[in-house]
Amino acid sequence: MIGITALSEWRYFGFIMALGIVAITFIVARIIVYIFTRYLETFATRTKTQVDDVIIGAIKRPLYIFMLFVGIYFALRCVKFPWISQAGLVVKTIGAILGTWVALRVFPAIIREYGKRLAKRTHTKFDNVMVPFIQRITKLLLVIIGILIILAILQIRITPMLAGLGIAGMAIALALQDTLSNIFSGFYLMADRPFKLGDRLLLDTGELCEVKDIGLRSTRLYNVIDHTLIVIPNLEVSKMKIVNLSEPDVKLKVRVPIGVAYGSDMDKVKEVLLGIARQTPRVLQDPPSVVLFSEFSDCSLNLQLIVWIDDIKEKLTVIDYINSMIKRRFEQEGIEIPFPIRTIYTKKE
Repeated sequence: MIGITALSEWRYFGFIMALGIVAITFIVARIIVYIFTRYLETFATRTKTQVDDVIIGAIKRPLYIFMLFVGIYFALRCVKFPWISQAGLVVKTIGAILGTWVALRVFPAIIREYGKRLAKRTHTKFDNVMVPFIQRITKLLLVIIGILIILAILQIRITPMLAGLGIAGMAIALALQDTLSNIFSGFYLMADRPFKLGDRLLLDTGELCEVKDIGLRSTRLYNVIDHTLIVIPNLEVSKMKIVNLSEPDVKLKVRVPIGVAYGSDMDKVKEVLLGIARQTPRVLQDPPSVVLFSEFSDCSLNLQLIVWIDDIKEKLTVIDYINSMIKRRFEQEGIEIPFPIRTIYTKKE
């Protein structure tokens, strides 16, 4: 009877111990939460960076939950819970889940914070695109690491899974080969900077475009002439021959060919052409316009009027104005614009 009574008292003492552990754990957890809220969060709000705010906010609640589960685990040990080993696995699994949750909030926040600082120091879009991409990759890696830790806790063999993931990864990489090529080409375009947003480009197809966006997969170009939006995969853009009309500056040289009849006064012709260039809207005075006597052709003396403009969109308008003025002024000055003449002789029988 004494033994039974002692055993009963021991069980009651175990339950009391378990309740005490739970109560103490709850109180300690609440104190820690109070410290986080009252002191650490207040301190974090005074700093310039947002990283400490995110870290404290991410740790506070998971730490509180994990401490409660740890307290419950030790309370179950006191009452000699029959499945205590399984309870330990549950606690470890919950700890791994909560740790992964914290990491998913903390590491992307750190990358975002320092990525913003880096982006402010540069004038490219490379950082603005790379930071979200690195954040996504980091989240994916953290989730994979968390799953592997949980599987290791549950004593599930992960070697066959890793082999399967490797084979699946190769299959996915082959299936997404074009997409990955476009992504890496996008990195190249943003890092090498052959052009930037707003630049005017002349494609090898003859289209005149303005750069609207450089994304990870494709580049968006605005067709200045046709008023259309062109989307080109980055891999194709990296292979394409492109003339950047905005570099080294936005000035553009425009050549206007003109032919006059043999016997024309070349000094007078040049003077008229230069006068037209000075009167043409959107033509720059610096660099100055020039007229070059280029060649003797079959039926004319050929010249080139070379002018500079500050906007590629005005090229056709400037050429139209100059050609119209050339016709009008040549007619007024009596300068002949020849046309090809062919004389055909027929042999009589």
